[in-house]
Amino acid sequence: MSAIRLVAVDEDGTFLRDHAHYDVERFARVFDRMRAAGTRFVVATGNQCYQVMDLFADHWHDMGIVSANGAYVLDGREEVFAARATDAAVARMIEVCHQNPDIPFSLLGVNGAYVERGAPQEFFDDTARYCHRLFWVDDFSQVDDQVFMFSTVVPEPELDDAMALVGKAVDGSMEVVSSGEGYFDVVCPQVSKALGLRHLLERWRIDPKDCIAFGDSYNDMEMLKMVGCGYAMANAPTDIRQAADRVAPPCTEDGVLQVLEEIFGA
Repeated sequence: MSAIRLVAVDEDGTFLRDHAHYDVERFARVFDRMRAAGTRFVVATGNQCYQVMDLFADHWHDMGIVSANGAYVLDGREEVFAARATDAAVARMIEVCHQNPDIPFSLLGVNGAYVERGAPQEFFDDTARYCHRLFWVDDFSQVDDQVFMFSTVVPEPELDDAMALVGKAVDGSMEVVSSGEGYFDVVCPQVSKALGLRHLLERWRIDPKDCIAFGDSYNDMEMLKMVGCGYAMANAPTDIRQAADRVAPPCTEDGVLQVLEEIFGA
């Protein structure tokens, strides 16, 4: 491929070692080298944009952010795209939540994320790792926000059944996608990390073939296939590694930074 004009990275299982940490100083050096080379850096994640801003506090204003699996896209401080689930789809998902209280959900919108009172505290606390602007509400129907996603986590052996149950209930009004380790999201139709990234590529006039991307889960697959070179992490499932162009060292070994240092210098 020609000169790399953009690098897109997933967070959990890809860039981050343990859902929360990375080598900040090492990344800062690589980021400066990418900037000097005229290469854009994008975080493409299922997490909330406010989590990305906190995690990359010194750099997010110079980055692209594809958050909530492509539902909310920022170019630094400027909003580029915000998906909106239809009122009917939101109402149906709220009904699904109320009919299945054993599957706790969070609701995500432009201004924050929300969990209904009565959900386990441990679910709220776990969600807070990925959504740094998170609120308790008495009922999802009271939320006054532009809604674009619902998210949950279940024990991995129960994942397929839970996804099938929700998928049947929403009946195409929203789409169900796995994000790994028992987590899955219910998103607006046709919204994905690839779509969110494409909004930035069009804005910056960058050809997908001049980009590389890193990911480890099924919600990364379309993005990995879209770019000139897609890297699956060594810790990714076998079928994702097989579908990617290359395999990067695992996230526990800072695999993304290793590859970027090989390309841009340490």
